[in-house]
Amino acid sequence: MERKPDAWPALRHGAWVPVSQEPDHPLAGLDGQPLAGGELRVLLGPTSRFGARYFRVLLAAGDDRLSREPVLTGLHHSGPLPSYNWIEVAETKERVTLTDGSVSDIGAEGIERLFALLFAILPVGGHLMAEYDSARWAETARALAHGAPPIATPLGELLFRIGCGARFKDWQIAEGGSEGPRKLQAYKPASREDALRWRREVAEELRIFLEGPPASSEVVQAARQRAENLLPLLSSAEERSP
Repeated sequence: MERKPDAWPALRHGAWVPVSQEPDHPLAGLDGQPLAGGELRVLLGPTSRFGARYFRVLLAAGDDRLSREPVLTGLHHSGPLPSYNWIEVAETKERVTLTDGSVSDIGAEGIERLFALLFAILPVGGHLMAEYDSARWAETARALAHGAPPIATPLGELLFRIGCGARFKDWQIAEGGSEGPRKLQAYKPASREDALRWRREVAEELRIFLEGPPASSEVVQAARQRAENLLPLLSSAEERSP
């Protein structure tokens, strides 16, 4: 098997500093947030060739023990236009080892909370990207390969649940081959009108998906169940619109 190029070389090079040293950085609001019985600690790293800043999120226990590995690793970019503001999640861990050798369980709920905290940092019009090449998101990769709408996958549903708009871009093949792993990109609506329009569009996409031929695999069956569960939510939001 051909070895994939290292998409995150900067994680092993350059200086890393606590975000508290740059209190005006957008990720400073993440530092100190409670998670899994501890608090988050954010480290800022080098700048990528695209102008984005690498960052790591660690878990600190009450007695100042730190996780030996990041709970989450990613990239943050900001700029004057809405599309210039984005966060990419490169890796997440549901369990981390602390400096004393003990293990802290973050769990799926903890990861979802962390995604929600990151999403809250983005200004309207920004977007959040998350990889689905890892074993954690293997079902998402299989569902997308079978033609399931992104919102009907585990990762897509999570992104929608934390507040992302019902609009996605699937980076199945990174442009130029240097943008890292496959990922889903979700958006923070710039207006209520955008949010409702995206919901109508994805609701129609889900209806077409559900009317398709019989499910060919368990992963497609699971995606159809998500689609059925999501349709009432999409429709109820439309009914509440002015």
